[in-house]
Amino acid sequence: MDFLFALLLSLVPPRYRRSDSHGPGALLIQASGITAFVEIVLVCILYAKGFVDYIPNATIGPAAFLEYFFTWQGLILAFFFLDGAVRLLAAVAGQAIGTIPLYAIAWIDAWFERRSMQKRQCPLVPDVVTRTDASGKELRIASCRPRKNWDKWMTVMYEEKLYEISGAELGDATRPHVYFLRPKPESKVIRGLHRYHPDEVFALGED
Repeated sequence: MDFLFALLLSLVPPRYRRSDSHGPGALLIQASGITAFVEIVLVCILYAKGFVDYIPNATIGPAAFLEYFFTWQGLILAFFFLDGAVRLLAAVAGQAIGTIPLYAIAWIDAWFERRSMQKRQCPLVPDVVTRTDASGKELRIASCRPRKNWDKWMTVMYEEKLYEISGAELGDATRPHVYFLRPKPESKVIRGLHRYHPDEVFALGED
């Protein structure tokens, strides 16, 4: 049953598979190679049958093969032959890719999902930066948009001073993304630098 499921799963793009941080398993790669080979064989059989049926209708006998290739049936079958060949080569290389037409569906699905997420996002408003300690050295930044690259390795420059990310929490509905910053230690190596400004969310919202 697992192998039959893997055969079906090998036809779809990774977007619709169970996430695996280590990449596709050996079973899925094997299944992808089998479905790709079967796809190529079926296309060859259908192409041969279509060509034989087309010969009596060919206007030029010696060029009948080329003439049939450029019919809509021939072009569709050639497309799926290429699809199977690419998937088979990918399986040999240790990758499990789905059939190309389903990637088009996945792209459209992802586009609609992004549009839906954008509509659900709160309105763009400037960030609010406040000092959280008596010395005024630690910052609290409340934003309406997340900063995906703000992690422990990121150094943030604000008002010509360097900070590191010390924490994060959920805020209110207007600015749900809250980050806490503290001065960067002198010994910390700068692996990434973000020049921050409270109004940068308007540029982020255009992405």
